[in-house]
Amino acid sequence: MEKIILLGNGGHAGSVTDSIKQLGQYEIAGFVGRAAAETNGAGFPIIGTDDDLKAIYDSGIRTAFVAIGYLGEGNARERAYGKLKQIGYRLPHIIDPSATLADGAQIGEGTYVAKGAIINVNSHVGKMSIINTGAIVEHDNVVGNFSHIAVGSVLCGNVTVGDNTLVGANATVIQGVEVGSNVIVGAGTTVRYRIESGQIYYGK
Repeated sequence: MEKIILLGNGGHAGSVTDSIKQLGQYEIAGFVGRAAAETNGAGFPIIGTDDDLKAIYDSGIRTAFVAIGYLGEGNARERAYGKLKQIGYRLPHIIDPSATLADGAQIGEGTYVAKGAIINVNSHVGKMSIINTGAIVEHDNVVGNFSHIAVGSVLCGNVTVGDNTLVGANATVIQGVEVGSNVIVGAGTTVRYRIESGQIYYGK
């Protein structure tokens, strides 16, 4: 079984770990974090810090996944992605077995699709994004790179979401609406009109 390392060791990493274990496609060789320790909360070894990534790659582990949560900005995930790609790591997408993907749905490298999420027909999710627990990405949507569609949120049909954008928990984006890049949509918000890039939007 192919070995994989995970970057990050918070709550999101726990969700990713569970999905990987259920998929049965990879053996988790260990975690890489900011500070070295013996094991993480799930009992997997912490095998080094970011400074050890090249040595781990040279040891023969060539697959990695960024298990760092979004927290309203995608820069940490983007930096980790850049470093891993520069070294040469392969970054697969991880799709929990309970998620539903329609035929023709496309998922970019390094993206995580969590438990119970739905991605419907003709939708495209870019690289290094998170489609979190119970989120719905309806038909003909485009979700950019390094974005996070949070727990229980809904993108209705023909929605476009840019790069580095957070659609907060239980938010709804009405059909045909465009949400720009580097946007934060507050939890529980209903988005009925276009949101320009760089905005923070809270509404009802």
